[in-house]
Amino acid sequence: MEILKDWRLLIIIYLFLAGIWGVLVKVASTNLNPYTMSFVALTSAWLTVTAFSFSKLNWQSSFGVIMAAVCGCLGGISSLLFYHIIKKAPASIVVPVSSLYIVVTVVLSYFFLGEPFSIKKILGIVFGLIAIALLTT
Repeated sequence: MEILKDWRLLIIIYLFLAGIWGVLVKVASTNLNPYTMSFVALTSAWLTVTAFSFSKLNWQSSFGVIMAAVCGCLGGISSLLFYHIIKKAPASIVVPVSSLYIVVTVVLSYFFLGEPFSIKKILGIVFGLIAIALLTT
């Protein structure tokens, strides 16, 4: 599909969907405990991913499969933590603050993947931190 070739358009779609998710997750979490919330959300995500991806699966890299499984485990634990937190605090605070994970990703990418820091990346992080500070105070 032509639409899948432009990452800028994809990120706009992602941001829109994630923004809707940020509201709906609070609505659902007020009616479910964090374990049920995680189970239903992750099972629904798995079914959605399966529907879109099954015909395109490629198992050639066992290392890649192992890393993907580790990512799934970390995502599951993160999901449980997130749903515990969202039950106790406003979505308008929890969702932006939880987005600080990008700082950890940038730092780890520098040390473990050799990805360079640049003035643009540093400014992006600073502005992101400022935005989160403004949203949460």
